[in-house]
Amino acid sequence: MKKRKIFRLAALCAAAVMSTVSCASSDVEMGKFVNTYELEKQKIENDISVTGRVEGSDIVKVTTDLTAKVKTLNVEIGSSVKKGDVLCVFDSSEFQTEYDNLVSSSNKNNEKSDSQHDINQRALDDAVADKQDTVNKAQRALNNAIEARDNAWNKYYDLEDKKNDYYNKSNEYYNRAYSDDGTPEDLAKYQEYDQLFRSAEAEYNSWGEQLSSYDHAVDDATDAYNSAVKNADKVIQSAKDTINSEKFMTDDSTKTQLEKLQEKIDKCTVTAPKSGIITALAVSEGSIPSKDSIMTIEDNSKLKINVTIKEADILSVHEGQKATITTSATGDKEFSGTVSRVVNIMSEQSANALTGDTSGGGYSAEITVDDDENMLLLGMNAKVKIILEEKANVFAVPYDAIVENDGKYSIFVAEGSGSECTVKEVEVTKGLETNYLTEISSYDIDEGDLIITDVDSISDGDKVRVAGSYYDTADSQDGE
Repeated sequence: MKKRKIFRLAALCAAAVMSTVSCASSDVEMGKFVNTYELEKQKIENDISVTGRVEGSDIVKVTTDLTAKVKTLNVEIGSSVKKGDVLCVFDSSEFQTEYDNLVSSSNKNNEKSDSQHDINQRALDDAVADKQDTVNKAQRALNNAIEARDNAWNKYYDLEDKKNDYYNKSNEYYNRAYSDDGTPEDLAKYQEYDQLFRSAEAEYNSWGEQLSSYDHAVDDATDAYNSAVKNADKVIQSAKDTINSEKFMTDDSTKTQLEKLQEKIDKCTVTAPKSGIITALAVSEGSIPSKDSIMTIEDNSKLKINVTIKEADILSVHEGQKATITTSATGDKEFSGTVSRVVNIMSEQSANALTGDTSGGGYSAEITVDDDENMLLLGMNAKVKIILEEKANVFAVPYDAIVENDGKYSIFVAEGSGSECTVKEVEVTKGLETNYLTEISSYDIDEGDLIITDVDSISDGDKVRVAGSYYDTADSQDGE
């Protein structure tokens, strides 16, 4: 950082010269008058000064998309609000009327839908009942056909057994009748069983031709049963499809309209999204909002100051650096702060969060106020001193007291007291440089040493007289 010259040192030197002249020739013999600075351990700091406006740590714009009149306004600029407080209420009568009419129309449609649903449900119940009756009837027909077929086959098998029995007996008596021992009775028995066989065979063959009709009857009954089940299921499914289609006949647009109207009604009651102070108000009772933002809430529980940083200083500013804050309203009272954010991107313009006014752009930083005192008010113009660097418990002297020769630095110490002081040149190492003081270190300096501040025409070993301290002379010059 470029050093600034302390202009009052010129006045100090002028005062020293005037004192020297007034002492005439005797003063010259005893040594020139010099001003000194008593060396002590102290805290020094390097800082930059900026300005800004006190703002809340969080600014919330309360917005609305309603085009309705403000029925009730519960706040004014400066009002303190808590999260959830009702800020204002818009006239919701038109929205409510539209909502009620739509609900009434929807209820009538619902009643009609409920009635149709009952009809469709009865059709489904009837279809289920009809299926059961139809299936039972087809099952009975199938059972009868199966029973008739089984009886026919059983009779066929009985005729076969009977035919075979007659045939065997016919052969038996035939062999007896035509044997050597055959009798007329054997011949008669043969003829009787032969006739019975022929009759049984004819009945057996005739019955066998009828069996296929019984088989076909069972097949037909089975087909009839399956067809009855299939047709009944179709009727049932059709009834179910009708009921299922009811949900697609629901008027979703009405539901959507009701939801939107309810949302508008709810929006008519505007509540505070967070606690803070009302710092801007764009509506009044009876008015219709002309823009989205109807009011602004600033959180005053934690304050901040947005400041513009010069390009020459921006690389020296970092988050976490300390700051001191003063305002015209609070006088010499200093408030502590911290650099909480640094925007190291050049902006063309910056807008004040409170007023919306824009100003010249630049780099910027945010200073968070650490003090919890409530003396700082929103909107106050503040002066901020950002502490770029600081050191404590070090020796420091006015930078006018340091002499540079061939890249080395030295100071002049007045050793002795009154008219018997001797100038001693001491080589020092420079440290932190601030606006007014420069840190020095050396093994040859001690606390309480008198450091000569007006070093023109002073050399090691000169005799000097101490006119006063650096601050005494400075104070006297300030008081003139």
